[in-house]
Amino acid sequence: MKFVVGMLVVCLTGAPAVYPPEIQLFGTGAAQTVIADGEGCSLLVADGAIAELVGGRVVAKSRGATWLTAKCESEVTTVPVVVREAGALLKKSFINDVAPIFTLAGCSGANCHGAIRGRNGFKLSLLGYEPALDYESINTRIDKAAPEKSLILAKATAQTAHGGGLRFAADSMEYRMILEWIREGAPYDPKDTPRMTDLRVFPPERILAGKDAAQQLVAVAYYSDGSVRDVTQLAQYSSNNPDVVQVSAKGEVKALRTGETAVMARMIGRAAAARILVASSMPDATYKRVASHNFIDNHVLAKLQKLNVQPSKLAGDGEFLRRVYLDAIGKLPTEEEARVFLSSSDPNKRTVTVDWLLKQPGFAEVWALQFAELTGAGAGEWLRRSFAENKPYDKLVTELLLSQGADLFGKGSPSFHAGNLSRIFLGVRMECAKCHNHPWEKWTQDDFYGLAAFFAPEVIHPKTKKRVTPKYLDGALEAGEPDKDIRESLARWMTRADNPFFARAFVNRAWKQYLGRGLVEEVDDFRATNPPTNPALLDALASDFIRNKFDVRRLVRTIFLSRTYQLSSHPNDSDQAGAIHYSRFAIRPLIAEILTDAIAQVTAVPDLFPGYPPGTRAMQIYTGANDGHLTGRLNRDSICKRDTKPDIAPPPHLTSGDTIQKKLDAEGNIISRWMTGDAVESMFLRTLTRFPAAAEKAALEKALREGNRKEVLQDALWAILHSKEFLYNH
Repeated sequence: MKFVVGMLVVCLTGAPAVYPPEIQLFGTGAAQTVIADGEGCSLLVADGAIAELVGGRVVAKSRGATWLTAKCESEVTTVPVVVREAGALLKKSFINDVAPIFTLAGCSGANCHGAIRGRNGFKLSLLGYEPALDYESINTRIDKAAPEKSLILAKATAQTAHGGGLRFAADSMEYRMILEWIREGAPYDPKDTPRMTDLRVFPPERILAGKDAAQQLVAVAYYSDGSVRDVTQLAQYSSNNPDVVQVSAKGEVKALRTGETAVMARMIGRAAAARILVASSMPDATYKRVASHNFIDNHVLAKLQKLNVQPSKLAGDGEFLRRVYLDAIGKLPTEEEARVFLSSSDPNKRTVTVDWLLKQPGFAEVWALQFAELTGAGAGEWLRRSFAENKPYDKLVTELLLSQGADLFGKGSPSFHAGNLSRIFLGVRMECAKCHNHPWEKWTQDDFYGLAAFFAPEVIHPKTKKRVTPKYLDGALEAGEPDKDIRESLARWMTRADNPFFARAFVNRAWKQYLGRGLVEEVDDFRATNPPTNPALLDALASDFIRNKFDVRRLVRTIFLSRTYQLSSHPNDSDQAGAIHYSRFAIRPLIAEILTDAIAQVTAVPDLFPGYPPGTRAMQIYTGANDGHLTGRLNRDSICKRDTKPDIAPPPHLTSGDTIQKKLDAEGNIISRWMTGDAVESMFLRTLTRFPAAAEKAALEKALREGNRKEVLQDALWAILHSKEFLYNH
């Protein structure tokens, strides 16, 4: 299938479409970049007296309405073209026309004149968020008597020495726009000048086939007076993953390797994104479909087919059992449990096992640990009881938010609470808006301090110096009532079924916990310019969670029983980006506490934790700090995100330290029980939840016959405990 930009053709796929889906032009000469996809497409404007096609753009000639037709072999698509009077938009605007150029050229970035103190005596607001201040600065560098000699133009075109080098050429659109504005007297915008209210990028999603496949993006701005404008050449573009696709300053996307990412367009405090997927090739009749287990698989498999990626085969029984035990209850299956499961021929044994695990105490301990860590609340035991009784998530969060004393939702200022609450429960990072409006999201300082005002009777806005009225993230204000805890209103708003953040944030967090990567990644970074990799799946999970009254246990059961969760971690030839598409299970290092408990369980030498009774597991300690050499454990006296990436510290400690060796030498440990009988099968089942392969069994049995039995067993167990197969969940 071909993609047409005027007469430019690049390979693409999908049903024939025209972007933007409606073309609105304001004033004679106004133009709109148009793209159409389809096989062998050609474009035609029905009434050439109203508009014409010039270099891939529809250009207005006179007021009226007509049609643009895209003919793609046997397929025809038409979209309306409307030319209206220009009104105020035709006039040169500093905010709409001039200020964006300095963002586009990189001048107002944090590493240049947008830095907190500017650069070389010239200061711009970060990414152009305060145009009034930018106007004052730029006005000192213009020459109204001789506009061409203005320093602002001489520096940008490198006609005068400039540390930033050439930002745009003297024959460029940017140069002409600034020059014309100066010639008009360099006015600042009157109050009635239309302001941008929305920015959209087309196409919103596109699949590219193969390296070097290309895609032109179109950016359209929408203004407060109802007018619309093509800003494809004015928007600033960036790729969220430049290893997958690169994007030019003009919005031209080029595929570099298979994968998926978003390309962000930004302009005047507004941002939008197009999701770009790169497949090695498009699917054909030979694509092999597999059966779904539930609605999760319907969405995952549909996307994999679009990308021509085959999912991995199902994990074997041993892989699945070890995986689901570690995820559900933070423990390895016992040797006996492994033997029973592996020998069972019951076709429903995975479902039966999942249902049993979700009722075990360890399930509540795993979730209590995570939430104690996330919130920093001294409420570990309360959290454990809440998850054990399967308290609805909306009720749990409400009680946590309204808690007092030792169970208070963290410690700190109203600003501290606002930042943490938005990240943990709403999936939104608002810390940027504490100091300035968010650089690529809609959140402002008013939003941040409005949320903070729910946590203190008086919060002062740092810019206006006025008391802030509590404000929800959807824009509504909350006056509150005398003698009533205003956090109750906040909790009701947060946990409403129609809250656009709450359920989506939690199901995304749960998805990452079990699948290794959030549908939105990072899990606390929901924004328009970081769209989910599978929007339909995220919506389906959130809807199911809400429909079932925020039942955490049911959500987890749905995930565990999906084919997606039960896939093997081994890739196949078609799978080049499995983690982001969930075509295979993503292997994950065991978290600190689970690894500690697993070593103690395998060696039959329990750990002793100061201040806790014998028999306490690491998973049951919800507060305080601990030795992090082996486990990388967090100090939970502060709220922060656990880093699960491989670290250089644990491996040397495991191999050279005495933590494991002490357990291998301890009296009454598992080695002592293996001095007689079949130790080989027992060792593999106890550690890896599988029987040894024939070669493994033969080699170990030979070593046991020829060497010192105790030393051989110690060495073999030491080697397994240091293997990736043991240290990772896979």
